[in-house]
Amino acid sequence: MENILSFYYNLKFDNLKNIDDDYYFFSNGNMYVFKLFHGNPDNIRDIYNLNLYMANYVNVDRIILNKDNNIVTAVNNSLYILILTIEKNKKIRLSTISNLSLIKIPNIKSLERNSWEILWGNLVDYYETQIGQNEKKYPLIRESFDYYVGMAENAISYVVNTKRETTPDENDSKVIAHNNLYCSLFDPLNIIFDHKSRDLAEYIKLSFFNNDEDIFEKLDEYFYYNKFSLYGIRILFARILYPSFYFKLYDEIIRGKKDEKELNYIINNVDRYEIFLYSVYLYLNKYYSIPEIEWLKKRGFDSRLDINFHL
Repeated sequence: MENILSFYYNLKFDNLKNIDDDYYFFSNGNMYVFKLFHGNPDNIRDIYNLNLYMANYVNVDRIILNKDNNIVTAVNNSLYILILTIEKNKKIRLSTISNLSLIKIPNIKSLERNSWEILWGNLVDYYETQIGQNEKKYPLIRESFDYYVGMAENAISYVVNTKRETTPDENDSKVIAHNNLYCSLFDPLNIIFDHKSRDLAEYIKLSFFNNDEDIFEKLDEYFYYNKFSLYGIRILFARILYPSFYFKLYDEIIRGKKDEKELNYIINNVDRYEIFLYSVYLYLNKYYSIPEIEWLKKRGFDSRLDINFHL
């Protein structure tokens, strides 16, 4: 890979580090990552154009063209993109998510995301088929899988009912969002257009696993500057219900990237997480009256635990 980078980008560097399918290195004091492109090749030009567009508003990671002025470089039948990274502090801040969502987005249909309920339903069907073929190999997944599929089905129903019973308004336009909050918020390969509740929901779920005791104070500030419709609040709660953290780890286990034992933390904290979900429901209910999830309400009342948040 050193020869590829030297030939196509004329870069001098030391200590090329391979993590999964990507390659990290420093050159002239700058950090670069040579990233495997996993997406649709037809969208590459749109991703590059958005990267140029966003650079007019915010300091983002920059896509570097190769010596032939191509966005991608082919390596052993795979496509790679060189990115100059700017983010030194990888900590995700809710204020950053909020600020990025204020940037007016261009009309790039290929980067828009819609119909969560369809995507989630298809994923659940796929996972159910997959685990049926591997249940003896992954006992912890088999033990926990049905519970999280049930939670996903709750989220799907919540989205479907929301779309049937409410109407989006001017606060529900698509904004700059991200495929994955575990990756850099400024990575051009991680940026998409979606409802602003997408990133907020993922941030809220992450706050539980990061033991962020200030999450509701942060939400107070966020909602002071970001207005949500009834539709938006309901869509937000639906996405919070969807256990993306579980299915992300599931995928990594199946692909051999993580040990199945890492599921123990999620499984062992399921009671605490249910209480957290109910506290989030009560918090969001301050803004609009939204439908309850009966089993979640019961868990909230049966817990006899203090729910720490500001009403």
